[in-house]
Amino acid sequence: MDELLSTREMAWVLGRSAGRIRRMIREGEIDSVRLPGGFQVPKAEALRLARERIEAEAGRKLSDRELERLIDAVISTNEKRD
Repeated sequence: MDELLSTREMAWVLGRSAGRIRRMIREGEIDSVRLPGGFQVPKAEALRLARERIEAEAGRKLSDRELERLIDAVISTNEKRD
């Protein structure tokens, strides 16, 4: 897992659109870094958000390592589709 995730990658992880992720960033719901190419979400924030989603939807707790593997798998799968 990279240290920073794009809004597109976060959209895949959270099951939202990239536009919705940007809106959540502007509204302060997601911490991010603004770079010339757009917003980037730090790894720690991506893990927090993924953990919240999994615990809410699946009722499961995962370690950071398991979450990182899951996020990598989601990103890899979606990159292959594009």
